[in-house]
Amino acid sequence: MDLSSSILKSEIQHIRISKVYPNGEDYLLLDEEILEAAKISENEKVLIFNHNNGASFETYVLKAGKGSHACFLCGPATRLVHAGDHINILSYARWLTGHVPAVYPIIIVPFIDFPQPHH
Repeated sequence: MDLSSSILKSEIQHIRISKVYPNGEDYLLLDEEILEAAKISENEKVLIFNHNNGASFETYVLKAGKGSHACFLCGPATRLVHAGDHINILSYARWLTGHVPAVYPIIIVPFIDFPQPHH
């Protein structure tokens, strides 16, 4: 019998929430360049951990423009996160036990891997 497990696929560490929009649907809008590097697909479910207050919740991701450095949270989850908070974004995948591809997990640290330009 083959067993499968949920395994960490990707983690984006210590990314800063740039803006929150409390009205509307609940989703995370994130720079497409960061999503591609982390191998997270648009509409994929993610788990968010807020470093500032310990809150955690699930939502889904939509892409923002490539190179935009966008990390916006929208909808009711904005009660758990404020602009300026640092979060981790995790995604998981199911693989047959013992068959996890060697490239996973992918860990991205945006302020190191995608530095923001200085103004």
